[in-house]
Amino acid sequence: MSRTESLFSCFPSVDAALWKQRVLEELKGAEYSKIVWKTPEGFDMEPWYNRNTAAPAPEVPFQRVSNRWRICQQIGVDKLLDDPALLDDAIAGGAEAIELCFGGVPENAELERLLSALQEVDLRQVALYLSGAIYDPASLLERLATLPGFASNSGAMLFDVLTAPDTKLPLPAHLGFRTIAVDTTRFHEAGATITQELAIALSGVSDCLSRMTEAGADAAEAAAAIEIVFAAGTSHFPELAKLRAMRAMWPQLLAAYGVAADTIPEPRLFVRSSIRSISALDPYTNLLRLSTEALSAILGGCDTLQLAPFDPAGSVNAEFSERITRNIQLLLREESSLGHVVDPAAGSFYIETMTASLCREAWKLFQQIEAKGGLGVAENSGTIAAMISPAANARRKAVNTRRRTLVGINRYTVPPSAEVVAALKHGAAKAEEFEKLRMRMVAHSAAGGSTPRAAIWLHGDPSKSLRVAAFAEDFLRSGGFEVLPAVTIDPKTCNCRTMLRAEPDIVVFCWSGDSDLANVPTICATIQELRKESIIIMAAKPPENAEALLRAGLDRFIHLGSDAYADLLSLQHKTGVL
Repeated sequence: MSRTESLFSCFPSVDAALWKQRVLEELKGAEYSKIVWKTPEGFDMEPWYNRNTAAPAPEVPFQRVSNRWRICQQIGVDKLLDDPALLDDAIAGGAEAIELCFGGVPENAELERLLSALQEVDLRQVALYLSGAIYDPASLLERLATLPGFASNSGAMLFDVLTAPDTKLPLPAHLGFRTIAVDTTRFHEAGATITQELAIALSGVSDCLSRMTEAGADAAEAAAAIEIVFAAGTSHFPELAKLRAMRAMWPQLLAAYGVAADTIPEPRLFVRSSIRSISALDPYTNLLRLSTEALSAILGGCDTLQLAPFDPAGSVNAEFSERITRNIQLLLREESSLGHVVDPAAGSFYIETMTASLCREAWKLFQQIEAKGGLGVAENSGTIAAMISPAANARRKAVNTRRRTLVGINRYTVPPSAEVVAALKHGAAKAEEFEKLRMRMVAHSAAGGSTPRAAIWLHGDPSKSLRVAAFAEDFLRSGGFEVLPAVTIDPKTCNCRTMLRAEPDIVVFCWSGDSDLANVPTICATIQELRKESIIIMAAKPPENAEALLRAGLDRFIHLGSDAYADLLSLQHKTGVL
């Protein structure tokens, strides 16, 4: 008996049918479909897989001996020219790759200053990435070739060929440096699903190979010039499986261009953190997002990982923000030892099934894009935008109704710190549309306006009414409203004066009994008589007589699944914020 067999010999084997039977017992009458994940990718994921129920594992080829990835830090070229010491600081702090981002096409004098600063960097050891406004990649490549050590550099020119269909695509002057990028980041930011990102990446690579082979390049050499750029979102398992799926489909794509199996170069995957769920008002929650995004990218097999600083508003010192963000990767490598095992997700029935499913759906979508004439034609005709739009709308709706939780954005918010408020005064920060509700409230207060306040009226069974009150408080705080301490009052007394003494802009009924709804018209009339400015809402699903209650003076019902964004925006209008 093997050691593994002896370890588990005392445990009875459990097949899928028996497992499902036990689960149904635990569900106590609820539908089994309740625990089946209907992914945005076009397939369902069971909560558990074994060797008999999992999909056949796709081959995910790796040519590496460890899972070590490169820690990359992005530096704006303008900032670097103002402070060349930024390069040394980043490298000394643990960065092994530097991404220089051009904010605009550089003048010749600026380029000379940049090349001079790069003279001080050991380009044999530090991978150099260039992105942004690269107008003439071939010319820039010639200038870079004059730098000491550049002939051994293994970075890339992240020149997005998808945005420049007429530009000549240069081959790298030496093995290891990549000169072309297929960048899916903008599609991710527009709301693409992971399946769509993969299909777009495949189609982008196909377009590049077609253009370069038609110009006389060898398909294998052309593939070795490509760096694929992905953004990593916060959905851990799908994001992990995304990179594995790309590696699994890469040989199949190159084989279509006649590349022999033994000459297929390994794909190079450059991964960025996503800005899709970043918080400007609660920056420290971003450390958690960046950590899970980094974990997904690392376990999925990224080659280079660049995390944006955790504080997009600039409320803390830039050096501190960059150092703390960089330390996420250092901790995952040095303390969690994630750089040792190649493809650590291999063998997981769940992740292998998800990888196989992504490959299947992405390849089908890729074929559809190719049937439209390729990515360039499909994007110009609006096909890609039309493909992404339903997914983007579904995500927006999930965020707006708070069915998709974004901590610090649409749920569990706290008032922004004074440092964040001060930083927002001096510059705009990218933010989720939902978070802009609170940003408007911050701007309103900064301009001298008062923050609207809400009073919570409790009644009924405390175990229920307090739970409803917690929901209402979280709901209103996510829109930037101040919530006063809850007050318990019997609706039959209509004793509203105590609650209205604080002059609330909003009164929220958090009642647990349906029988008390008959008192709503009288109470609304009393509140409007005592303080006509107060807006009255009820934290509950609309009852059968909802229309009558709205006519009696209720402004709206708020509940799980209601459009929180629309409700909060309307309340901001009615309380004078907008």
